[in-house]
Amino acid sequence: MQRDKGDRNASGKRGVIFFSLSLASGIFLFLMVQATAHNVVFSPLFQVRELEVRWPEHLKRPPDHYRLVPSVSIFQVDLRRVSDALRGKYPTAEVDAVRRVLPNRLVATLRTRELLAQVRSDRFYYPVSEEGVVVGTGQAAPYPNLPILYLNGLHGSLRIGNSFEDRVFWRAAELLAAIRVQGGVAGHRVGSIRSSRNELILYLDSGVEIRFAAEGLSLGWQHLADLLGQKRQILEEARYVDLRFQDPVISYAKNSKKSR
Repeated sequence: MQRDKGDRNASGKRGVIFFSLSLASGIFLFLMVQATAHNVVFSPLFQVRELEVRWPEHLKRPPDHYRLVPSVSIFQVDLRRVSDALRGKYPTAEVDAVRRVLPNRLVATLRTRELLAQVRSDRFYYPVSEEGVVVGTGQAAPYPNLPILYLNGLHGSLRIGNSFEDRVFWRAAELLAAIRVQGGVAGHRVGSIRSSRNELILYLDSGVEIRFAAEGLSLGWQHLADLLGQKRQILEEARYVDLRFQDPVISYAKNSKKSR
């Protein structure tokens, strides 16, 4: 029994020694890995000093380059903050991506925003993107071939980078997007849209006026599709189409066949 007890004591001591060595080895390995990681992160090889901004090839615009002062490790760059800074620098563009390129490069890809319309405010016209962002300075004459939005209650000058968030603008944007998908309205382009709290008035380039309920665009669009399906040339004869009701109201021009 004495021998068994001695064997157990010896085995226990060996276990303690093994555990101590394992613990020490683990701590040493952790410290080595941490030191190596620290050296890698802060190595001059991985310090980003420049940001390259690329544009779509069809623009044939050379990349822009910006120096980062002070330099920062490529592993510690906050890509979201870089994207936000680029949006402030290029309000007329959209940031597609910001990528880390090892060992020490940042590459951002930007694209120009697609124009949706121009907004009239205090006798000036401001181009606005599909995202509802003002992307150009106001001018006294309308921009050519771009629908004009007259938004109820809008006043004052608009700055590049300003965003529209009100429902009135986005109702008009929704209507324009639907028309763009269809390639116009029975071959006619949109001249302008006037908005109020309860309705949107669409003016085609032919002079025809089409009224939509602000809260029922999809229903009004369906009514218009039905009318055009029944008689494609109705917009050639009508001067006024009101789609705010279950039964659309149509007023014909005096010189149309329908009015005779």
